[in-house]
Amino acid sequence: MAIGLKAQEGTLKNDPLKIEPAPLSTSPTTTRPVGTDTLKIKNNGIETTILYYAEDSIITKTATNVTYLYGNAYIEYGDIKLDAAQIIIDRNQNELTAKGVQDSTGSWIGLPVFQDKGGVYETRAIRYNFATNRAKITGVVTKQDEGYVSGEEIKKNQDGSAYIKGGKFIPCADLLATTYIKADKIKVIPGDKIITGPAQLYIGDIPTIFALPFAFFPDVKSDAQSGILFPKYGEERVRGIFLREGGYFFGNNEYIRTAVTGDYYSKGSYGLNVRSTYKKRYKYSGSVDLRFSKSKTPAIDENPLNSKDFWVSISHRPESRSKTRFSASVNAGTSSYNNNNISTENFQNTIRSEFRSNLSLTGSFANDRFSYGLSARHSQNIQTNILDVSLPEFSLNMTRLVPFAQSKQEVLKRLSLSWAFSTSNRITNLVRPNSAGFDIANSADQADTIAVTFAKLPELLSNAQNGARHSIPISTSFPFLKNFNISPSINLQELWYLEELDYTYLENQNAVRIDTLKGFSRATTYGASVGISTQLYGTKDFKANSKIESIRHTLVPNLSFSYRPDFGQEKYGYYKNVQVDTTSTGEPVHQFLSKYNGFVYGSPTLGESAAIGFSLNNKVEMKVRSDTAKSEKVSILENLSFSTSYNFLADSFNLSDYNLTARTSLFKKKIDVSAGLVIDPYTYVTTNDGERDLIRKVDVIALTQGKGLGRISSGRFSLSTNLNSKASTNKSSSSMGGGPGSVGAIDGMGMGNNFGNETDEGYGTMNSGEANKQRRVPQYFDDPNAYIDITVPWNIMFSYNYSFSQGLFNNEFTSTTRQSIKMSGNMEISPKWQLTFNTGYDIQLKEFTQSSLGVYRDLGCWELRGNWIPFGRFTSYSIDIQIKASALRDLKLSRRRSFFDN
Repeated sequence: MAIGLKAQEGTLKNDPLKIEPAPLSTSPTTTRPVGTDTLKIKNNGIETTILYYAEDSIITKTATNVTYLYGNAYIEYGDIKLDAAQIIIDRNQNELTAKGVQDSTGSWIGLPVFQDKGGVYETRAIRYNFATNRAKITGVVTKQDEGYVSGEEIKKNQDGSAYIKGGKFIPCADLLATTYIKADKIKVIPGDKIITGPAQLYIGDIPTIFALPFAFFPDVKSDAQSGILFPKYGEERVRGIFLREGGYFFGNNEYIRTAVTGDYYSKGSYGLNVRSTYKKRYKYSGSVDLRFSKSKTPAIDENPLNSKDFWVSISHRPESRSKTRFSASVNAGTSSYNNNNISTENFQNTIRSEFRSNLSLTGSFANDRFSYGLSARHSQNIQTNILDVSLPEFSLNMTRLVPFAQSKQEVLKRLSLSWAFSTSNRITNLVRPNSAGFDIANSADQADTIAVTFAKLPELLSNAQNGARHSIPISTSFPFLKNFNISPSINLQELWYLEELDYTYLENQNAVRIDTLKGFSRATTYGASVGISTQLYGTKDFKANSKIESIRHTLVPNLSFSYRPDFGQEKYGYYKNVQVDTTSTGEPVHQFLSKYNGFVYGSPTLGESAAIGFSLNNKVEMKVRSDTAKSEKVSILENLSFSTSYNFLADSFNLSDYNLTARTSLFKKKIDVSAGLVIDPYTYVTTNDGERDLIRKVDVIALTQGKGLGRISSGRFSLSTNLNSKASTNKSSSSMGGGPGSVGAIDGMGMGNNFGNETDEGYGTMNSGEANKQRRVPQYFDDPNAYIDITVPWNIMFSYNYSFSQGLFNNEFTSTTRQSIKMSGNMEISPKWQLTFNTGYDIQLKEFTQSSLGVYRDLGCWELRGNWIPFGRFTSYSIDIQIKASALRDLKLSRRRSFFDN
């Protein structure tokens, strides 16, 4: 039994059961300057010393062997500590008596606070026997795990157990709560249980019909309790009357908690759920959630249900920093599970169409020179029924080596190389259609999926892709002309596969047959590049009387050259020149086809390349003078970049697209802005074939024709912010006459818990504190309910996204545009009211995205939770009113309705 009460002057009036709320502490006694004054008493024949102290006076009557302590008295006797206004120690009876005193107003002060191994008690009076270690306490309140037990009188035994007369159990941290269970007799066994005689539930200080001949409350931590989970009840139009989530909770184990629950519907549907959480401190933690449901309704229904669904969720998180770490996140199940089992509490999980899983084992060895990773990945789209599994994926990496680190030559000193190896096996149930541009004899014309069943396992394995890849990057760098840095590099790569493709043209079908040849096959590729970069600065200083101290513009130009040979040449053997068609005149049409086409790591690149690349990054910053000696740096433009490349060996269209991106933040990084453009640098001309206009792209740079940079092919713009409230501090509250009933009170409570700081500039606040105080008319100071202070905590996340793309399709320029707004957040409209929301608007479709609104109300010992999805496919609502204490968690009222009920 965790007990902790602190005495407070004036907390008890004449009525010992009328207790005002006071701050609670597990150590109520304060440090006293215990002097050399001691008393000797005999406990079971053993003489023991009592240390004592009193501020006012200490009187010992030798004739009666009684000592009187007056004024903030304190004694310490072994594990016993006692504070009180008056303490009397009777050595003849081995007893002490402590009580408070009344001041001139009749209020009690210096009430006894008693502490021993059993806990801490705030009382009106106490009598304690040193010989028997028993105590009789009048007017007591003791704190439990999630509430209080109070009583008129308590008798405390040597073993720490206590009997309470005229008691009540308050299931929350409010001593003035009007919800409680009243019982004339209560027994408390610390750390074990609380047992009562006849007990009755009171709500609003009014007795209810809920009464029991006896009651039992476990006095252990809530997460360590085992017991029955009472089901939720309700009705669905489709599946009928239901009892959900009823079962049993196993919580006695220190490391693992498990709940086994079931669902039942009157029309025949049912479900079974097993959820387990585990944690080993400083090692790992996680959870396992297994769910099965049978959705079944009568065949005479308009849309009968008949499906078996399951869902698996596994999470494992390592907490140690060892060299070997294992983590897991698994979300998988049947595609119809979420449609048949809607959850308003987990709304995001309901509307998701794709689920991913990941298992990974990572580590290092050889003094961290090598690191490895073993993983399994899963992706499932419940709308398209496409499943992708990567099992296993393995990687082995060698840390960068610098073999000539001691060399005096800068080029050799910075020379480094590393090695990376990875292998993958990917299984998918998607059978992709023919997209080669010619007829394939043994290929499907349309996409299809393979059913994920044990019977289809051989077909799924035959559709798998696997392979391995080696990468060896070698690089160095050295300065050039002091202000330039040159970075040459070579990259070697080798691909390993266990099969390859062979192509045969079938003249009678005018199609190509693709055969898969089993056996080890490898491909080696390489390339080289060299880059040169520098940084340029430009600074503009301002006058001393200007708020702006200086503006600096940083430019980072990069120039690179790369070369890659044509791996389509016959000497490499990676490509085959295959006839794929016959023209109307009988001439054969040939095409280079890779024997690794569509493989997991792709094919060596076709065509020789010798390209020069250019990029330019810009950054603009400003220094602003502040009241302190140190200037403040403000970012005006975080990044503005431009990039393109030119391939000297390409047959045509050597210049690639221009890419422009920009990013910055506004108002002290409260608003993030980013944008991007892709520009096609070539010219488009329109010709007429006698019937219609034809638009085609020609190999002429638009800039040379006076047509600007070219045609914009795509663009994007996004704006996002996360606004938070900033209200007055406790200091400002006190200046307004703070405390209970002060100005700014909501629901009769003072604004003791203020948020933010008025000295801040206040961006994102609903009001600015000081200015609002000046607007308040005087009568508001006398009537705290006359207004609502809107300086309350809130948080809003807002984003706006716009994107477009345009291109030539069927001899016409077509464009697509996407534009949407998303907003979510929470707001505490009073200390006891909270709202949450999640919504969005698709401007292009002119409709709202799936939205939800949540509400929470603190009702003292009770709480109200509600969630509403006002429109869309998952229209539903839920309302729960229940007691906070877990021991009485099932004492609640619930109302739920989902789209099933429409």
